[in-house]
Amino acid sequence: MKERLYYIDRLRTVLTILVIFHHTSITFGGEGSWYYVEVTGDELTPTKAMLSLFTGVNQAFFMGFFFLISGYFTPGAYVRKGPMRFLANRFIRLGIPLIVYLAVIGPGMVYALNFADTTSLWSFYKEWVLTLKLLDFGPLWFGEALLYFSIIYVVYGWIRKESKEKSEVRKFPSHTMILISAVVVGMAAFVIRLVFPTGTDVLGLQFGYFASYILLFVVGIIAYRNKWLEQLSARIARRWLWVSLAVLPALPIAAIIDGGSLSGGANPIAFIYALWEPFVAYGIIMVLLVWFRERFNRASRLFHWLSDNAFTVYIIHPPIVVGISLMLKQFAWPAGLKFLVVGLLATVCCFAASALIRFIPGTRRVL
Repeated sequence: MKERLYYIDRLRTVLTILVIFHHTSITFGGEGSWYYVEVTGDELTPTKAMLSLFTGVNQAFFMGFFFLISGYFTPGAYVRKGPMRFLANRFIRLGIPLIVYLAVIGPGMVYALNFADTTSLWSFYKEWVLTLKLLDFGPLWFGEALLYFSIIYVVYGWIRKESKEKSEVRKFPSHTMILISAVVVGMAAFVIRLVFPTGTDVLGLQFGYFASYILLFVVGIIAYRNKWLEQLSARIARRWLWVSLAVLPALPIAAIIDGGSLSGGANPIAFIYALWEPFVAYGIIMVLLVWFRERFNRASRLFHWLSDNAFTVYIIHPPIVVGISLMLKQFAWPAGLKFLVVGLLATVCCFAASALIRFIPGTRRVL
């Protein structure tokens, strides 16, 4: 049995908290889409600029990081359980939360925010939910994508077994290979966004970001088989962090100069944004992996509890973030202060709510 990677558990927890603050940031002026936006307008204030940079950097790396971690644990789960049990477990752990979100959490939020004053809940459900006119995946698009990836992996496992090919152990990729992968991902994202700009989705999936997601999921699989997480050195991570820091100002500067659409299209700013994301992401991901591996790879009762609750927190955080934001709407505080207060309160409330939910008999089989 492989030794438990405590630092990965902690990374997942931190990334989940970052998701909460990411969506809170959009509420108070950061770029992005969310259920409830309190600070609107095109005026670029210092707070809006900082929150937009925060969401931009997050978007560049944190969901891709989730896919890398998910990919890393996929081969081991597949071997331990076999293809059918592996898929059954994925449909239980991912499919049930997805259905609950589609049927209850998402529609409930849309109704409360947009329809409660004009129609009854049952009328709303009959017209929008039961007819499938409203398919609100929310953050559970991630679970949807992992289900698709899991099915593809099972098919790949069957083909690989039939071919009886023995894969060679691969060394950690060179700087050149990492550089090439970043350029390829950026170019692929730019091309995809000509058809599917960011902000548009198909069944909850924003294909404009999936070049990076697919690559990092595959990298996670390869990393598991070749022990790349152990091979990743602090020296390599630091070099790529410097690359990320050097590239980071390029997008804000380009956005100010060009003023075009970041979301996609045949324009310079969309091209810069597509290439900017992987170069920013790689350094941050590598440094976080090394830092947590070297400093936090030990047992902790607190972090064990947080890690156990992180997935539930990911599922339930939207109504809690929106609810707290609405409760504090009456206070005329600066947007930056509200961002911090709501983010902290939502984090505490989400973990508390998750702990209560997981006391319900049978929930831990799923959550």
